[in-house]
Amino acid sequence: MNMRLFWKILIIFWVIFYLTFQLTWIGFSFYLDNKNRQIFNHMPTKVDMIAQLLRVSGEQETLNFIAHLPERERGFLSIKLILPQSGQVNIINDELENTDYLYRRVAVAPDGTPYAITFRDDKGEHNQTREIFNIPLPILLMGICVGLVFSLFLAWNLTRPMKLLRQGFYHVSQGDLSVRLFDKLKRRRDELSELGKDFDMMVEQLNILISDRQALLHDVSHELRTPLARLQLAIGLAQQNKQNTDTALERIELESERLDQLIGEILNYSRSDLDNRVDEYFDLKELLTVVINDANYEATPQSIEVKLLPCTVTHPIIKGNSEQIRRAIENIIRNAIRFSKPHQIIEVSLKEMGKYLQVEVKDRGPGVEEAKLSSIFEPFVRIQSPQLGKGYGLGLAIARKTIVMHNGIIKATNREGGGLVMTIKLPYWRKTTA
Repeated sequence: MNMRLFWKILIIFWVIFYLTFQLTWIGFSFYLDNKNRQIFNHMPTKVDMIAQLLRVSGEQETLNFIAHLPERERGFLSIKLILPQSGQVNIINDELENTDYLYRRVAVAPDGTPYAITFRDDKGEHNQTREIFNIPLPILLMGICVGLVFSLFLAWNLTRPMKLLRQGFYHVSQGDLSVRLFDKLKRRRDELSELGKDFDMMVEQLNILISDRQALLHDVSHELRTPLARLQLAIGLAQQNKQNTDTALERIELESERLDQLIGEILNYSRSDLDNRVDEYFDLKELLTVVINDANYEATPQSIEVKLLPCTVTHPIIKGNSEQIRRAIENIIRNAIRFSKPHQIIEVSLKEMGKYLQVEVKDRGPGVEEAKLSSIFEPFVRIQSPQLGKGYGLGLAIARKTIVMHNGIIKATNREGGGLVMTIKLPYWRKTTA
């Protein structure tokens, strides 16, 4: 696996953590140095006070005074008893002798004992520790190690879901649509877990799309096989019996027309896609009027009437492709005409339902079994009827696809007293006010 992103994250966060850690240390060191300088500024005065107190009040009072000083100041002070006989030094506060001092006073106690009061520089101890850029070596090493551990964890935590996504996309590219990532990432509860959920939704939609395409291909091949078989039979009969050539040619012509009609419907179904849609604003009531006039022209020879019920709508404007909507409603009305008997009336109504315009097409045909109502919108699903040979089961499928692409809803229910009710809901357009 390519680990460039892992190393980039690791190095960047390591450097950032290390610089932050060390800069904080340097700032803290400068703060302490500043505090020490403030102490250094007034320590000579303190040494003079202690020497004066020693001359006046003696050793015990002086030690009591020093005991009440701040601990940091006591660390810089040293009182030593001078022994003139041997030149040795007795350290009263039990500290080691240190000849590095910044200020010194000699005072003689009332009992005649000489003392040396010194203000020592304790930096000598720090100077014994190796430093890089004013940073002690242990602190430097600690910053490197802690920063490395922190950056390793952070880089792993960020690149692990990306590795899972990469593997998921690889499996999908190989045709495995069973891979899911949200269960592995949901504990994170962040944007990456949401990305895993979106990945699962994408794969699920791909799975549905491919399944639909495979089912459509199967149905198309099945539908094409029947007229092709009849064509081959007609050709075979014509070859066996030359006297039946005219009859065979008529059958071949009929099956060719059926093939052309079927292929045209398949093309219409495949073209009813959102990518080919050009949105426009149109009046749905006017469009219904045009469709019903055309339908009546077609239904008049069968003594069937398509009637638009009186309606009053406040928001009749729809945003979408008027031609696709027209074909969808026309397919539904034609389907109603096909299953209607002479002298029957097909009722079409339009009304507002919330944010939708609702179109209902009611016929008095044979209706559909309740168990099959949801399947009539699938491609190549046809209802058993004497009119079965006039269609290939794509009209309602095209209508549903068009309505769904326009963010609408379509459903079918059986009508009381017999017949079918096709209901279409489309969101209407309303100008928003500022």
